Amino acid sequence: MMKICPGRVHLVCLRRCYRVLAIETSCDDTCVAILDRESEKLAPRTLVHLKDTLDSSSEGGIIPTRAHLHHQLKIGALTRKALRATGTSVVDLICVTRGPGMPGSLSGGLDFAKGLAVAWGKPFVGVHHMLGHLLVPRMSTNGKAPAYPFVSLLVSGGHTTVVLTRSVTDHEILCDSMDIAVGDSLDKCGRELGIRGTMIAREMERFIDEDPGCKVDGSVRMTLPNPLRNKNNRIDVQAFSFAPFLTAVRNNIDRPIEDYTEEQIRSMAFQVQEAIFKHIVSRLTKVVELNAEKLVGVRHFVCSGGVGANKRLRSLLEENLSDKFTFFYPPTDLCTDNAVMIGWAGIELFESKSLYTDLEVSPIRKWPLSELLDVSGWRQLEGNDSCK
Repeated sequence: MMKICPGRVHLVCLRRCYRVLAIETSCDDTCVAILDRESEKLAPRTLVHLKDTLDSSSEGGIIPTRAHLHHQLKIGALTRKALRATGTSVVDLICVTRGPGMPGSLSGGLDFAKGLAVAWGKPFVGVHHMLGHLLVPRMSTNGKAPAYPFVSLLVSGGHTTVVLTRSVTDHEILCDSMDIAVGDSLDKCGRELGIRGTMIAREMERFIDEDPGCKVDGSVRMTLPNPLRNKNNRIDVQAFSFAPFLTAVRNNIDRPIEDYTEEQIRSMAFQVQEAIFKHIVSRLTKVVELNAEKLVGVRHFVCSGGVGANKRLRSLLEENLSDKFTFFYPPTDLCTDNAVMIGWAGIELFESKSLYTDLEVSPIRKWPLSELLDVSGWRQLEGNDSCK
């Protein structure tokens, strides 16, 4: 196991075998995992992964103060449960989400992680939330993982971003959303259609898939936008735009949603999901075309984030881009926010770049992935800091 180097607080010896506690609290999920890093040649074993999600279905959205309280109530008990379940008394490395996200939520996990780092005398890594989504397909258990450099489509409730990743710390944003994220758009459109639940986009996908032959119903044929398409004063915009879909859904509903049949609502949900995903594919295809020189030799493509679990989105991506890329996805249970991805990203940062985080750091609400190392608080193990 890793041990503290004599006379040096928080600096550790690099060993092949060590144990990691990972914490994720960027939004409304309190997540804790313990990973066993037995060998650099093998994926770490997930010994335990726990999640407790705030139920905000009745509020119509996440209330930050409620999310903050939720993390304060749950993080200690979940961590104790994880440690007891694995027979772990002290871990060797603590990885926790530092940002981006809601500051109140982030502070619940970050402050707790810093307290454990002090109590145990162990180092911790403040991880970028989207880096976790981006890297988790590399934590492969079947020997097949994306290799640097690769392209990622990160699709979640808070982000819709295309990233060119050259190394664990070198990321270039090729395309981003100019308004809201795809997951946020799907949630809001689904809510307008009367769909309820904690994760409305996933509920909408499930509702659509209840009828595999679902298609456009002529009685509720919707008029939906194709945002950012070329016109006289706007050519080849490298961006996404999802806010127009919500406006369009509202404009297409001409009576109380209760007055529509289930088949009509399913047809509308199908049309909305299809239009949103085709917008992603059309913009992504343009981004790949306009960045052809940068993407020379790039053959691997990652789709990750909560929306990345959607089977229809995956199908459309592969239909349109399989001639250019080999696709990689996280396991379905690691697409949504989770602590395992935070632990793995921390491992990659720690092992490949010898990076850890100073105790004097605070949560970061907005943190561009392209500026991963530009924030304060990063520390690096030097050659003479490692125990021999």
